[in-house]
Amino acid sequence: MVSAILMAGYNNKWAVKKYAKIVAEHYGEEFIETGYKPLREFKTVVDGKEISKPLIQFTLEKLFATDIIDEIVIVGHRMLIEQRLGNLISKFQKPCRIVNQNTKYTQKIIERFNILPRKVKFNSIAGNMIKGYAASAANRSQSHAMYVASDSPLTTSKFIENFLQLAQNYHNEYALIFPAVLMEGVTDKLGRSSLKLINDTRYQLSDEKDSFRRQGFRLSSVMMANPYHFDINTANTAYNLRKALNPNVQLRLFRITRSLGYANVYSKYFFKRDLSITEVENITSAFFNGKLKIIPMRGEESTYDYDGTEYEFRRISDMLNCESD
Repeated sequence: MVSAILMAGYNNKWAVKKYAKIVAEHYGEEFIETGYKPLREFKTVVDGKEISKPLIQFTLEKLFATDIIDEIVIVGHRMLIEQRLGNLISKFQKPCRIVNQNTKYTQKIIERFNILPRKVKFNSIAGNMIKGYAASAANRSQSHAMYVASDSPLTTSKFIENFLQLAQNYHNEYALIFPAVLMEGVTDKLGRSSLKLINDTRYQLSDEKDSFRRQGFRLSSVMMANPYHFDINTANTAYNLRKALNPNVQLRLFRITRSLGYANVYSKYFFKRDLSITEVENITSAFFNGKLKIIPMRGEESTYDYDGTEYEFRRISDMLNCESD
């Protein structure tokens, strides 16, 4: 049985304003999202007719259609989701419940997962992760759940199914399981570059490598996690560092890896250029205090997330229409 936790949280106005400033200064892009992002409408063509769907609905429909997933827990703005998607959700037989992002922790949750409330606020990304997990059947069996981002409408059912099948081989040994999506080319369709790593895993997907034997990878919209076996108090820091948007973030990342005993990460990546997937697994496992596994996969479409810029909106809209042709 697989529990899918669909992450549909939102930031406060101050956080949105701060992120918009970073996007403008470092990417030269216009941040257009001022409402509840998971309900941003995107147009697509189905059976020759143009229709409009909320961003979250693209992923939600695929989770309902994936047989290997037994239940869905949505964490976000409960009232708005129920108003917009309540009728759709009620049409499916698969269990689906909505957890309000602003619901506070119970004392039982705090004690069970060793949460430090001052470090992990109840409405933060880590707070949403743990509340979604606590509401799932995976919690009752203390097993892995699949976390899915609500802002990647191009992620396919096939990609989700392939990942779940591969990930089940690692449930016993690893607390966190991530797909690393192979990126061929200098940039992707959104103009984003990849993380260049030596693929020293059993999953060899392509013979194309740069002069340092590296291949490009990006994270997708899904992961498997068992909060009983890693430190959830580290999750917010990891999430905030997921995109090296500015020099301050890069410096913080360097300091963290150095404190974990990997003083040469900066040199290995930028100068020696020999950082491997296994070394990234070791570093992140030490950071999360729980073993992490990275599985190289194909499925570039699963990496196209909508962060809220006008450029992303246009490009993803174009790709959604191409997908439906």
